[in-house]
Amino acid sequence: MGTSTSSSGGKAGSPFDPEWLSPETAGGDSSGGDGVDDGVGGGPEDVADGGESDGADGANSPDGADDSDAAFAPSRRFANARSQMSSYLSGGGHTALRGAAQSMVRKGMGGPRRAASTMRRTAGGAAALGQFLAAARDGTDQSVTDWVDRVRQANLSADDLILELVKEVMPEAGSVDDESLRNAAAEALGQLYELDPAIDLFTLTDTQIHDVMAITIANDVCNKMDLQLGQTYEKLKYDPHQIQLYRKDMREYVQSEVRVVMEQHGSKGLDPKRLSQAVLLSTLEVFSQW
Repeated sequence: MGTSTSSSGGKAGSPFDPEWLSPETAGGDSSGGDGVDDGVGGGPEDVADGGESDGADGANSPDGADDSDAAFAPSRRFANARSQMSSYLSGGGHTALRGAAQSMVRKGMGGPRRAASTMRRTAGGAAALGQFLAAARDGTDQSVTDWVDRVRQANLSADDLILELVKEVMPEAGSVDDESLRNAAAEALGQLYELDPAIDLFTLTDTQIHDVMAITIANDVCNKMDLQLGQTYEKLKYDPHQIQLYRKDMREYVQSEVRVVMEQHGSKGLDPKRLSQAVLLSTLEVFSQW
């Protein structure tokens, strides 16, 4: 995946958002220019998004209250998600995988809107990649055109071209989220070459660009699951090869779900930024309702 190791999860009373997110990109704020538009930063309407107990997905807390829009995380917020992931790795199938994703989004990340705001860099990175690929194709940005000309003259291999493109669009910042996103984008671009080794990344169709954006988002969502729930892999005594097969199945399943969401939004002619924000939020809403 590229990220280092799984997280032990935030302790009770810790913020939902990781410490490397600056205040203007934290989950509670939706007003910044780089933030998630249309109220994604959370609000009273999100009260119905979270509120499950550690015991069962979707179950409200005993007193009927809900922590999904609270500023700080509840205790054992990933416990049920890890239990469901353990069930999935034990052969529980996609029902258990959906339960893990639902619990992670609803309780572990505070509901889909807060989760989308926390993962706003995911949307921003997918949007930047889509915008860059469109500009490379259309010649609408001279700096992008100049960069493409230099890269073409270098006659790079597919792998090296992907690395250079990701580096250009997403400069390394050093955080776990940034590393995860860069790997998600590289994997998405690599899948294009798997389907068509002769493909030209700088002449992609809108549909292909949308697919790259969707797979980048899907891959980063899976990376988030690996990071938050990955202790499950470490604690279970499964054959490493079998674990990788399950992780591959998880990524393919999540990718198929995000592609469906992208197809629903991509035909509306939204610009890359708003499109990626809408797709990420809609995806997390789907996961929270599984």
